[in-house]
Amino acid sequence: MSGDADQRIELTLRLWRAGSKRQFERYINRLLKLAARQNGRAERRAAEVKGGPGRPDAVLVLSFPDTAAVDAYLTDPRRDDLEELAAKTVKRSLITGGRQHDSSEHDPAEVTALPIDPG
Repeated sequence: MSGDADQRIELTLRLWRAGSKRQFERYINRLLKLAARQNGRAERRAAEVKGGPGRPDAVLVLSFPDTAAVDAYLTDPRRDDLEELAAKTVKRSLITGGRQHDSSEHDPAEVTALPIDPG
């Protein structure tokens, strides 16, 4: 399929862990569930990015059907519920986005199928 219906907007989340690996994974799982509530889906995930100092501990690529869904995700009041957990587990986060991609480029990963290692 092709056309505007296949275009999704991607956000890339880079996260640096501050707390335990288990809490960090719990935080990521909750972010992914929040994205799913806004018709977002996990396209790709890299855990424990190798390479040296300053590299994020996880990189998530999420996609949304339109800018309204992105805005709803970023401003969802349920994100406030994550603040306490984020304060314990995330040292730094960086969100970049706005890139559109054709959903036929690759198969999306189901949020529940992402490899989660609570370590």
